[in-house]
Amino acid sequence: MWLKFVVLLLVIYSVYGSIMIQQAEVGKKVELRLGSDVVTWKRVRKDDIEEFIKYCGPTEKGPRCSQFVTADNKPAVPETNAHVNRDGTLVIESFKETDAGLYSSPDQKPNIEKQPDGSETATLAGHIELIVKE
Repeated sequence: MWLKFVVLLLVIYSVYGSIMIQQAEVGKKVELRLGSDVVTWKRVRKDDIEEFIKYCGPTEKGPRCSQFVTADNKPAVPETNAHVNRDGTLVIESFKETDAGLYSSPDQKPNIEKQPDGSETATLAGHIELIVKE
């Protein structure tokens, strides 16, 4: 019985161990970084809808280049004034309470490690929980 409980705690720790918490003040500029390999950002806000934005070069045009959109490329509501820099940094120009949520990148895959016994363990790639600073 105790073994199952300990294993459950370890699983919970490994999942939440890769979530960073960042506070932001309403009206202030926010920069989120997960690494230079990030092109596309994903966020999930209170309504549990996945939204995406990505870095686009100077000649590339598309709905994800200048705003968060849903998976079917419809503008996210409420909108966010944001963009992704070439180095993968997500910039939210003026943070709103509705921008709070879980941010990650589909470009980053889970970290998989082989264990001495042949099994594998996986840790989620970085996630940022963006919350309103009280």
